[in-house]
Amino acid sequence: SAALGAAMLIAIFALLLISVVAIALLVSSGTDTTLAGNYRTSTSAYYAGLAGLEEGRGRLSSRNPDFINKKAPNFLPLQAPTNIPPTGPSQLLYILNPANGETVAPTDLSNSATYPDREYSREFHVAPDSSAPMISSTFSSSTIPGPMYKWVRITPATEFSLKEDVDQLNGITDSPLYYDPSKPSLVTNQTAQQAIEITALAALPNNTQKLMQYVVVPRSTLNYLPPGSLSPSELITFPATLTLVGNGVSYAGPNSTSFNINGNDATTGRTCSTPPVSPVLALGYTNSSDSGTVLPGTSAQPAQYTGAPPPAPASATPSVGQVSFPNNLLNVSYWEALLQSVRQNYDVYLAPTAPATSVAGSALPSSSIMTAANPMTVFVDGDLDLTGWHQMGFGLLVVTGNLRYDPDASWAGVVLVIGKGTVTAPAHSGSGRIDGAMLVAKTRDVNGNVLPNLGPASVIYDPNVQGLGIYYNSCWIYAALQPTSYKILSFREIPIL
Repeated sequence: SAALGAAMLIAIFALLLISVVAIALLVSSGTDTTLAGNYRTSTSAYYAGLAGLEEGRGRLSSRNPDFINKKAPNFLPLQAPTNIPPTGPSQLLYILNPANGETVAPTDLSNSATYPDREYSREFHVAPDSSAPMISSTFSSSTIPGPMYKWVRITPATEFSLKEDVDQLNGITDSPLYYDPSKPSLVTNQTAQQAIEITALAALPNNTQKLMQYVVVPRSTLNYLPPGSLSPSELITFPATLTLVGNGVSYAGPNSTSFNINGNDATTGRTCSTPPVSPVLALGYTNSSDSGTVLPGTSAQPAQYTGAPPPAPASATPSVGQVSFPNNLLNVSYWEALLQSVRQNYDVYLAPTAPATSVAGSALPSSSIMTAANPMTVFVDGDLDLTGWHQMGFGLLVVTGNLRYDPDASWAGVVLVIGKGTVTAPAHSGSGRIDGAMLVAKTRDVNGNVLPNLGPASVIYDPNVQGLGIYYNSCWIYAALQPTSYKILSFREIPIL
């Protein structure tokens, strides 16, 4: 019996041990399930917030069919804060994404509010302006569920909002911040692209919330193009309708009386709300010694070159003269950097395919794709032959080889011929014209090698070529240089207090 009793005690202890192990396993399993559920919920909220950030970033681009300005006219470009702190509907916008039957009012900071934007007051030390424009998310649908974020806020980035003394001058202030791609870094002087904050609040049905934020800047050729103010609130001003950059440049114009190069900004039929800019030269060159190879090229029809008066003592017509460029714009490295920028941001890339030695105009996007409402950045890596292309293009056209122009072709925007730096126009008829601006610079030799200094760019028209010429138009310039996308400078998750 003693042995039996000992056996029973051992069995009882074994059962207790097994029970403890089983309970531990159950607790561990429950903990794992809870952790997995928390992770899944946190991840869902993270991606919901990220979806809101990406919608806000995507809708900053004018090329997006749901561009912010289509719902809130003239919100972009953001106005630089003129008061401290930055407030007002010109500096604050919300994209709302409520669930069915739900009210989302981020500027309502009352205790009964469901999704208040109290983070705004922490960043800018004032309450958000209730008159700020509020537009609907593209995900809003009564039948299809979208990402579960509630609102996206778009504001200018300032030293105070980022809690960063960028200029190291007078402490943390409400100075608006700009991005200098040459450093690269944020700066307070308005000589670069304005930095923009995009903030999104995600909220799941179980009330799990995440607050996330991007700081973004335009990714476009605006970061490089000459000259004048690079503030996004101002138009880029080319110094001439046709600018020849470099040394030993040459120009020869046609005899046609219908051909004009006009430096007077369009005052009627403008496609933008900004006022016309002051007249520029019709034809400009950067090296004063090139007057003898440029001015004679206008002698057939000098009265057809109109715009700003050339520097004294030249006569009022033709409007031809030397233009002033910052020194860094007279370096080969500047224009090569510009080409690299466009290579990274083009909409369409074209290059000759053997045995062809140039890209034909027929390879350009069709008129149903490239339109006034959808200007494109077209990068031609080599020669472009527009002969027989009787259409109109919109946007930024960059050609690294020779541009063989057809006077029946038209372009609204900016044409840059940089690399080989030559434009030729054979004796064809036509009634096409360029509205915007053209710039030609020679940075490479005939073998494609980078030159140590800018070379002799040239624009040579056959005497018998027709066409209507080139007309300065700040609206089309601005449209061509709009950002293709917005670059993310930083990302952070903000604690919800």
